[in-house]
Amino acid sequence: MNVDGSKRQGIFGVSAGVGEVGTATRRVDSSVSYGMIADLLHDDPDHVLFSAFPMRGGKEPRPMLKRINVYTGRSKDQGRAPVPHAQFLTDHKGQARFAAGSTSSGEAKVYYRKDASEDWILVHSQDDLYLDITPLAFASENEVYVAGRQDHSIEGLYKWNMESGKKELLYLDDYADPAEYLLSADQRKLYGLVVQAGYPNYVFVDEQAEETKLLKAMISALDGQFVRLRHQSYDGRFSVVTAGSDRDPGSFYLYDSHSNKMRFLAKARPWVDPAESAEVRPIRFEARDGLVIHGLLTLPRGREDKGLPLIVHPHGGPHGPRDWWGYNSTTQFLASRGYAVLQVNFRGSGGYGKEFEKAGYRHWGDKIQYDILDGTHYVIEQGIVDKERICIYGASFGGYSALQAAVVEPDLFKCTLGFVGVYDLEMMHKKGDIPKRETGRKYLNKVIGKDKQELIRFSPVHNVDKLKASVFILHGKEDERVPIEQAYALRDALDAIDYPYKWKVVKKEGHGFYNEDNRAEMFEEMVTFFDEHLKL
Repeated sequence: MNVDGSKRQGIFGVSAGVGEVGTATRRVDSSVSYGMIADLLHDDPDHVLFSAFPMRGGKEPRPMLKRINVYTGRSKDQGRAPVPHAQFLTDHKGQARFAAGSTSSGEAKVYYRKDASEDWILVHSQDDLYLDITPLAFASENEVYVAGRQDHSIEGLYKWNMESGKKELLYLDDYADPAEYLLSADQRKLYGLVVQAGYPNYVFVDEQAEETKLLKAMISALDGQFVRLRHQSYDGRFSVVTAGSDRDPGSFYLYDSHSNKMRFLAKARPWVDPAESAEVRPIRFEARDGLVIHGLLTLPRGREDKGLPLIVHPHGGPHGPRDWWGYNSTTQFLASRGYAVLQVNFRGSGGYGKEFEKAGYRHWGDKIQYDILDGTHYVIEQGIVDKERICIYGASFGGYSALQAAVVEPDLFKCTLGFVGVYDLEMMHKKGDIPKRETGRKYLNKVIGKDKQELIRFSPVHNVDKLKASVFILHGKEDERVPIEQAYALRDALDAIDYPYKWKVVKKEGHGFYNEDNRAEMFEEMVTFFDEHLKL
C-alpha cells in the first residue's frame, strides 16, 4: 500500500489478488500459506525475499523461499528450506545462506551453503529446541556472527569461519545471555549487543559502524536513559530513536544525520510523569545452595527505604521469561500505593544461561520457591522490608508460585493472590492447550515430569492445609492456557477444609485480562485486598 493507505493490494497468502485497483495483482493465485520477509532486498526496490510456510502438506512443512514482486505479487521460487519451521539468514548480498529450524520431535538443525546455487550442508544438530548455535549476521563472505554456548552455559557471541570451522569467542558475560543483538538498517550487519543481568549494558562489536557512532552519541545526549535505534532509513540519514528508563515508559525521537538534529516525536505513555514514578533497583543475592540469583526491587517514591510493606511478584513461564529493568506498569501501580515490589529471576528463568534455566526443571515446587523466599529474606535482612507486612501475587506460573510459596513458608505471607494460576500440576498433563501439541507434551514431561507423588507434593491443591495466608483466587472464564478448572480445583480444596478465600471469575476473559474496565476493576480489588491485610 501507499504510505497514506491507498492502493492496497494483497500480494501473498489467501488474500493475494484482492485489492482496490490494478489488474496485474488480480492474476496472482492465492496461497494457503503464511510467512515472513527474509530480506527486503534494499538494492532491488521491486522485490523482497519471502519465506512462505504452507499451512497444508503434512506435519512438518518446509518453508519455500520466494522472490516476490511487491507491485504485482508475482513470485519466483528460490528453493525449499532443508529443515521444517526454518528461518533464513541472508548474507550482505541478500542471498539466503543459513537455515535454522526444528522437527516436530524436538530436534534443532542448522544448515549452511556457500552460495544460493550450492546444496545445503548440515553444520549443527541437537536434540533440543534451544539452539546452541544461532546464526545472527555475516561478518564477511565466509565468516558469520553466531550466538552460541560451546563449552559455556551462558550464551556468548562468536565469529565462525565457515571454511576452517574455527569459532572465535568475541564476548561472554559472567551472568547473563545477551538480551538483544543490534543489527544495521538492512538487518545484514551486526554492530553490537545489549546484556542485562541487572542494568542494561551495551557491547559494541564494530566500533567503526555508523550505527555504533550514532548510538554512542545518543546515549551521551540522553544520559541515564536506555537508548535504542529502532528504525533507520537505508541511506542512513534518518533514525527513529527510543529512550526510556525504570521511571519513564519511553519517548520516540527522529534523528536527521544531515542536520545533526533530533526531533521529539511522541511519548509511549504521555500520562506518566517520570518524576512521580518509582525507582527500580537491581539486586543480587546467593540462594541457600549458593547459586547467584538476580532480581529487581521497586521502591515507592517519597518513602524511606526502611521497614516497607512488600508485594512479592514472581513472573510467569517459568522457563524462558524473566523480569527486566525498565518501566513496568504493574509494579509502578503497586509502588504508587506505597508498596515495595520484589521480582526474583529464580532458577528456571530465561536469560541467565542454559544450565540456570535447566536448574528449575522438576523443581517448580521446591528450589524455584526457595529462590523466591531467599530473595524475600534478603530484602528483609537489608532492613528495607517489614517482615510482618508481606503479601505475594503473580499470574500464570506466578499465580502458582503465589500459592506454593505460601505453602512452603506459611508464616512469611499475610496474603496471597493467584491470577490465572496453575494449582494442580497433574491437571496440566490433561487440560489446557499445552498437552494438545506434541511439543507441549514433551515440554511438560521435561519440566514437571509424571511422577505422581512429586506432582502431588508440588501442587497447592493437595497442600492447602499448610496455608496460613489469606487467599484471593482470580481467573478468566475462557482461559485456554490455564483453564478455569485449575481455579475450581483450588476452590474445592479450600472448601473441603473450610478455609476462607476471596473469589472472582470474569467472563469473556482468558489468560490475562485485556478489557480496560476489567483491568481497572482487577487492580482496584487487588490493592484493596493488599491494603486490608498489610494495613497501610
